[in-house]
Amino acid sequence: MKAGLRLFALGWLVAALWLPGAAAAQSRALLIGISQYAEIDSLRYADADVKAFSEILTDFAGYRRSDVTVILNRDATKTRIQDEISKLVRASEKRPLEHFILMFAGHGVPSRFDGKETHAFLAPYDASTQANTFYSTTKGEVENESFINRAWLARQLALINAKSIVIVLDSCYSGTKSFGDLFIDNMGFAVKSFAASGSSRGVAVLHEKQTRNLVISAQAGSLGTRKVAYLASARDDQAAAEYDELRHGALSYAMFESIKRARSDAYEDDRTDLSVESVYAEITKTFREFKVQGRALDELHQPFLLPIPDFERIKGMTFVSVNGAKRREIRTGLLEIVTEPAGLEIFVDGIKRPERTNATLELTEGKHHIELYLPSTAYRHSFTADIAAARSLRQILTMRGVLQVESFWLRNGQKSAGPALEVYLNGQRVGQSHLRMGNLLAGTHQLEVRFENVTKSRRIEIRPDSPLHVNYSVIRQAAPPPKRGPDPGRVPI
Repeated sequence: MKAGLRLFALGWLVAALWLPGAAAAQSRALLIGISQYAEIDSLRYADADVKAFSEILTDFAGYRRSDVTVILNRDATKTRIQDEISKLVRASEKRPLEHFILMFAGHGVPSRFDGKETHAFLAPYDASTQANTFYSTTKGEVENESFINRAWLARQLALINAKSIVIVLDSCYSGTKSFGDLFIDNMGFAVKSFAASGSSRGVAVLHEKQTRNLVISAQAGSLGTRKVAYLASARDDQAAAEYDELRHGALSYAMFESIKRARSDAYEDDRTDLSVESVYAEITKTFREFKVQGRALDELHQPFLLPIPDFERIKGMTFVSVNGAKRREIRTGLLEIVTEPAGLEIFVDGIKRPERTNATLELTEGKHHIELYLPSTAYRHSFTADIAAARSLRQILTMRGVLQVESFWLRNGQKSAGPALEVYLNGQRVGQSHLRMGNLLAGTHQLEVRFENVTKSRRIEIRPDSPLHVNYSVIRQAAPPPKRGPDPGRVPI
């Protein structure tokens, strides 16, 4: 098992709403996936999971591409993320939405840091873990302004003027005791209890705060008409993870499996509505039955559902509505997949094929979701292939990317050209900073730099469409003061 924990470097958050295609004109999606980080250890599948979500929405759930905004890796800075969310709040005030999607896949932060409360929550691409980025507040909390603030995000989501919302957090510490508490508080509720067994296992029970003065747009309607399903991958004290055996984050994998099963049972010209209740049941089943090195996923962390206002009113809400995959008339076409390097594993609509790239596949007419997987570096790439009968489609892909390593002196908060660091990649020396390397295999690599007697190592992700820039700040610490000799009037012990 190669498990990449989706959590802050000292220790994935995914939020998504999937909506009926019939309402696509009144639906919006903001999807954010970060595998590459400027300073924090990388994640293998966060960006690929977000890309797969976007392809499902636009190619199988009826969403217009103009209504789906996707931000990946180095584009997902804190400023960009906050600007996009604020724009959606303002837009929904002018034109209320039937449904809203927010998906974030990346590192998450626990609600307590070094024993103190924190509102630092999501790690954007440019999140910093330098010691000088943390500070204590007058309330005794520890904060870091380079992260997305938990309270800010909860407030913004509560202000989104949408009738239906599903939030899915595929992240560490994603239960209600952290972000969830703030979100439901802004919605005017508090957690009352948790169901412990039966069909409602892991489902929170809420009660409405009668005296709460809500500041929510009147256009959004009463709380009774607003439905929210908040789905998390782990409790607030649990670390969630992504696994090479799954090629996904755990919760993302379980959701994809539920959608795959629904599509396989329906015809291509039929639309299947998956309810919140049915999807959650499938997710908990997958967590219970799928094992990694002999241990079920739910032994590691358990999925969790928070319904607003209550489970009975949201269980029939559509989680996602997708076209079926079965064909009434079987006609076939060809798909040729050419990759450099060759030999990637091929999955069609979630099913592994015996062929590997470079190869030509005979597929039934219609749209298929294609995934390619490079086992040596755990890199996953997906796309949708629209197959026409008796015709051939060719897809050419290069699975290589660029890494640039720079160094700087950091003195009194000011940067200047830094010293030459010895750079190693996967244990092999490749040169000195300032260094630019192309033609690297996409996927996971181990980067190490050495300077004098200091060594720093981190995991990085190479992507064909996103050059990775890694900067190292070198701080020359003052020498410690000389030790004083023993006081002549005292006898050393």
